[in-house]
Amino acid sequence: MNSVVATGYFNYQAALEEIREEEQFDFAAIALPEDDSHSAVIKWRHASGNLNNRYQLIVLRPGKGLAGLVIRTGSRMIIDDVNTVLSPNDKLSYPIVLSESLTAMVAIPLWHDNRVYGALLLGQRNGRPLPEGSDEIRINHRLGSFRDEIN
Repeated sequence: MNSVVATGYFNYQAALEEIREEEQFDFAAIALPEDDSHSAVIKWRHASGNLNNRYQLIVLRPGKGLAGLVIRTGSRMIIDDVNTVLSPNDKLSYPIVLSESLTAMVAIPLWHDNRVYGALLLGQRNGRPLPEGSDEIRINHRLGSFRDEIN
């Protein structure tokens, strides 16, 4: 894998683009808390393959929305078909699904120092199926110090 480190900080944007292309997804995004407290709101910080910049306006309370749920549980969430798994009301609880027109997705908790710190979302549009092996995607060493499981 080519280096995605850029002068003293990790280049999450480049890493996201690389993961999205290698894993064959239409969309990829990282959600992180606004600060280090347990009550911090969660925002989608970086995205690749996005349709627009509305993802930047999404603010989630801890434990709410797709990212909040993955961060709270520390578990992956896989939705093969948004329209069969989520009702129209459920979709309102996942604004990233609506703003990016996602039809299938995988959300992976991002672990750092034995705590879930954020979430990686990989999604498809237009009814495209999840790529084969989506349930086993590994992100260790692909997003800086984040891992996809407890160290």
